[in-house]
Amino acid sequence: MLLRPALIALACGSLLNVHAEGLDATAVVKAWQSQQLGRVQTLQASSLVLKDSVDALCKRLGNSEIRAARQAWLQTYVAWRAVEALPMGPALSRRTAWQIDAWPVKPQKVEEAVRLVERDAPIADSVGANAQGLPALEYLLWGDDRANAQLGRLHFRQRCQYTQALAADVASEAQSLQQDWQGYSSTALDTDAGRQAFEEAVNLIAGSVEALRDKKVGRLGSPKLTQKPTRQIFDAWRSHGTHAGMAATLNALEQLFLDNRQAPSFVDRLAVEKPLLAQHLREEFAIAREHLAKLPADMAASAAAKPASIQPFLDSIKKLQGIIELQVADAVGVTIGFKDSDGD
Repeated sequence: MLLRPALIALACGSLLNVHAEGLDATAVVKAWQSQQLGRVQTLQASSLVLKDSVDALCKRLGNSEIRAARQAWLQTYVAWRAVEALPMGPALSRRTAWQIDAWPVKPQKVEEAVRLVERDAPIADSVGANAQGLPALEYLLWGDDRANAQLGRLHFRQRCQYTQALAADVASEAQSLQQDWQGYSSTALDTDAGRQAFEEAVNLIAGSVEALRDKKVGRLGSPKLTQKPTRQIFDAWRSHGTHAGMAATLNALEQLFLDNRQAPSFVDRLAVEKPLLAQHLREEFAIAREHLAKLPADMAASAAAKPASIQPFLDSIKKLQGIIELQVADAVGVTIGFKDSDGD
């Protein structure tokens, strides 16, 4: 089949543009900022729905209300996991992860925080991060293996008041993050600032890939784990949201490397000098996606019962991590800082 001259010209023009731009660090950073701004805006919108849903739940403690609040929690959690794929700029300086996702939650601290609730101070000054944010909200909405009992427990005024306060705090932080991101993403970058931001972003991305096979799955991807795995070592095990969170982060990471809808992608630019490495990245992301798709929605229970079932996915993430930290970093002249997994 012969291509029409106009299509040939368009394709060649696009290729020439990529070659002309090459791996422009500032252009890559601006593209990543644009992507992340959209994800931050989704987080902000989802968190408002969560706040309103929890308020509605505490006004009318019904089954439909708690289902709506749980669905809003899952949507906010997934939105956050996409932002967390590259916590650059205000997400880093504001320490947003510590404010809304201090994981794992400590249930005994949450129960203590509930007992300390006062009408004019639902969150006491002594309440630590591990009793706040999305993980604490998940515990209050689902409990530990007693999801059906949580609606009755929320009839206690202090418990519902604390739940509302946590949801309001998440929404407040998401709103402030979105406002800061608007200014951050619109700030022009000169060559030096663009390069510095690029090097920091590559390190943050490498850290996110590491977290996929390590922190969020209880170090199952690390030989340092010696005890038998349980559901409790997985992020979002109470809500059965582990798989959805993994998918959100992996999808965001893949788009950061491959999305070329608005401009040449990172991989498009990388392919100018390193075509084989660019192709390798594309293939490994596809493999990781395929392995994750084979895992059940209740990934935590499945992996705890049969750890071998998650190993292909963890292996694919480890390969991605190695490609990014070694080959990609070397190709773009970025030094990856010390990581917890060094020496694995």
